[in-house]
Amino acid sequence: MSEQNTLTQIRNKNLSDVLETLRQKGDSSLAQLAEHNSGGLTTVKKCVQQAMEYGMICEAGEADSTGGRKAMKYTICPDYQHFLVVIVDNGKLLSTLYNFNYEKIYTKELPFEMPDFMNAVYKIISYAKEKYPLGTVCLAMPCVVKDGTIIDWYYNPSFTGRNIKKEIENKFSINVIVQNEMNLTVLGESRIRNNSSNIVTAQFSHNGIGVGEMANGHVLEGSSGFAGEVGYMGLNRKDITETAHLGRIIRNVIICINPEIVVFYQVEKPKRLQKIFNEAVKGLPDYAVPKFIVSDDYTRGITAGFHTLVNKYAFFKKTEELL
Repeated sequence: MSEQNTLTQIRNKNLSDVLETLRQKGDSSLAQLAEHNSGGLTTVKKCVQQAMEYGMICEAGEADSTGGRKAMKYTICPDYQHFLVVIVDNGKLLSTLYNFNYEKIYTKELPFEMPDFMNAVYKIISYAKEKYPLGTVCLAMPCVVKDGTIIDWYYNPSFTGRNIKKEIENKFSINVIVQNEMNLTVLGESRIRNNSSNIVTAQFSHNGIGVGEMANGHVLEGSSGFAGEVGYMGLNRKDITETAHLGRIIRNVIICINPEIVVFYQVEKPKRLQKIFNEAVKGLPDYAVPKFIVSDDYTRGITAGFHTLVNKYAFFKKTEELL
């Protein structure tokens, strides 16, 4: 990596930290922002000045006096840019639009047939782009995807090899993130669960079982995006029930990842989930047994994961001259 790229990454992170602090803490002075930025007051001041020139941040009035000169407070400009999260879910697209402060603007649902999938995606994006300053779209896919290219989509094999990220970017001239849905959930749950760095998410659905995996702060995708496709585990079902089979799959994931937390999305009856939990930890030493959490908000995990990705890099393509 060149020295210039390294410096750009550092600047991006500093600006990202400033924006994230404003989103979480609300209106803040330079001194308050510096408390949450490793770059210190000088770096924060430069980030705020540059972000104000670009329209990301604006003044929010003076802070209460502590005896000296009143400090200026700053806030996110919510209409600087909007983000669209699109979840592909069993024959329908669930789309939610957020402003730059991550406040929800609307949620829409659009049914589609597989041959018209891309037209449905275009329709949803067009609607948002016509009404709002759309900067980034995130597409959460129920398939194997790597760098925006569909590797394996069981219910839509004709898409194999298509880079839908580039297709959407070329059509709309916006930033696009195309990611496996479970990889997004594990990023999101890490964010929700106090930045846990070893975490697994699991969902049982009509498509089978899906798993997202994070080890030491890194989402595990593998060389082709296949990591986490645990439905391919060749466990012998001859002498065990389906519940036990699912539990054994989760146990194998626990053995490989050693997570602190396993989040199950609630699509199973509580009694059956408990049986899966029991099977998953059978034979494990106490120190390897993770905390099991049941969540009924699958979309929250995906959205939080998208916000994590946006914080890291998504909008910086639009601000290279600023940084």
